Amino acid sequence: MIQVYSPGNTDYKANGDMTLFPDEATVHPVLNQEWTAELHHIIDDEGRWKYIVEDAVVKMPSFNKSQLFRIKKKEKTDSGVTAEMQPIFMDAKDDCFLIDVRPTDKTGQEALDLMTAPNKKYKASSNINKTSTAYYQTKNLIEALNGEDENSFVSRWGGEIVFDNFTAIINDRAGGDYGVEILYGKNIQQDGFSEEVDTKDVVTRIVPKAFNGRMIEGKEPWIDSPLIDKYPTIRHRVMEFEDVKMREDAQEGDEDDGIIICDTQAELKKALTEKCNEQFDSGIDKPKVSISADLILLEGTDLYEDIKDLVKVSLGDTVHCRHSRLGIVTDARVIELEWDSVKDEIKSVVLGDYQESYIDDAASMMNRIESAIRSDGTVIGAQVQGIINGVKAQLKAQSSVAQKQKVRAMLFEDLDPESPTFGAMCLGTMGFEIAAKRTADGRDWDWKTFGTGAGFFADFIVAGTMLADRIKGGTLTLGGKNNGDGVAKILDESGKTVVTIDLNGIKTENLGAGGVQVKDGMISIKNQAGKTTAIIHYQDNGVSIQSYGGTLSYIRVGNNGTAAISGKSGNISIPASGPMQINVNDGLQASGRTTKSGKAEFSDGTYLEFKDGFLVGGNTSEGSF
Repeated sequence: MIQVYSPGNTDYKANGDMTLFPDEATVHPVLNQEWTAELHHIIDDEGRWKYIVEDAVVKMPSFNKSQLFRIKKKEKTDSGVTAEMQPIFMDAKDDCFLIDVRPTDKTGQEALDLMTAPNKKYKASSNINKTSTAYYQTKNLIEALNGEDENSFVSRWGGEIVFDNFTAIINDRAGGDYGVEILYGKNIQQDGFSEEVDTKDVVTRIVPKAFNGRMIEGKEPWIDSPLIDKYPTIRHRVMEFEDVKMREDAQEGDEDDGIIICDTQAELKKALTEKCNEQFDSGIDKPKVSISADLILLEGTDLYEDIKDLVKVSLGDTVHCRHSRLGIVTDARVIELEWDSVKDEIKSVVLGDYQESYIDDAASMMNRIESAIRSDGTVIGAQVQGIINGVKAQLKAQSSVAQKQKVRAMLFEDLDPESPTFGAMCLGTMGFEIAAKRTADGRDWDWKTFGTGAGFFADFIVAGTMLADRIKGGTLTLGGKNNGDGVAKILDESGKTVVTIDLNGIKTENLGAGGVQVKDGMISIKNQAGKTTAIIHYQDNGVSIQSYGGTLSYIRVGNNGTAAISGKSGNISIPASGPMQINVNDGLQASGRTTKSGKAEFSDGTYLEFKDGFLVGGNTSEGSF
């Protein structure tokens, strides 16, 4: 049903002011670009067409269920009324203004919460866990989300936008891979179908170079694609992999930064081979494919049988395009579509080149888990996301065979969003996966938690008390919103706290010899009673060590070559168990007077020698010294 709401009617949960019967109504979304909608209504005797006015809102079916569209332009002719529309969320261009919003070191969801705060009518959701920072000053929400500015959300955090009425869903990708495959490349001319196959950037033989130009030894220093025989010529390319080094080229800290270090030529060849195969897995050996298909025009033709599964796709979906002659399968994305809102079905699809690699080999993915953890136990963050994606791929294969019966995998699900048990769990021999919500397109569960024989994986873990022998990770964040002040404690074997990290800094306690606290660039030394007795801190472009809580005394060392020792009680003691040397270039001062150098002679012929006020030698009746 297609309804229209008058400009002043904002009760969109109720029926509209009038039901429309347009002879044509379409929704035209383009991935991460403009979404438009259009309808044409005849001049009917009931006067329904009169409700189609500027700023009215039309509710009509779309590829992602029923959606609201604001009429931005209306044109009336003798044949009827045509309305051009935009998603209702685009209203935020006018009434959600960001004066000064600065999401700093925030995840995608945390940033969106701040950006939509100026007008609670608009909401945004995201599964993007990476953190980033952006400043939005005097910008509307739409340009802040996906404007041309490099500071936009999509530029900073990434993601693909799906509009769902007053909510913008910006996940790491729109759509999914539901196994849709089509056949192309038959060179059949047909109205409603066009294909573009671009092979100019195809590479089937890589000559890899590691850091410092090091190569695989031998007469064949290259790695070939499994598809090399599919093309009439070999397509070479030299590729540099600066993250692969021989031991003699490595620097301190390279391994911690994820650099692959090789000790032998065999290890170098293995590392470079893996790098090349990653390139082939990502599709560098496959042509770029762009296909446009009008499914309405093609229905009933010979070509329709090759592409009929396109009626199942949604925006952002992956489509596996098999070339009829070469047999090569290229993954493309649904980057644009047209939805017939009158028939509530897809009308046309545009497929574009899809560059991201999709890992569908679960076993090999499990073998990569250890490679994401450095020798010191820290995690290489970029690889962790790949592991999670790999686990999703493994369990996706399981869920595709899951049935609601006792077989190798079982699927438990509650599809009622209003139910307190809404959600799903897939359980089988390969592991389990749990979802609490559907995907943005509503065609699958958004699986977030996974368990396999190799371990447990989740985008987000909420726990009260967690007991673990060891925890390895990249970034540990404590406290923050809804979790108060973060605290980390280290206990001794008796259960007493010996180290605390909190908003007051880092401090040791319950130590027999006292403790230490580090905060705001200052180190405080504490006695056994916990009271501060001395501090070490920055002062006058140098470092100062001083007493605290009693009579002041200090040692101060500046970066300009100066040093000072002060004892307010008048006593300065520098004990030494052996000879002590003091070097003075320009003399010493005592009570404002400069000390002297020279010889003091006596009438009996004895004398004393002084240097800068210090007795350094002489001759007495007992002999010289």
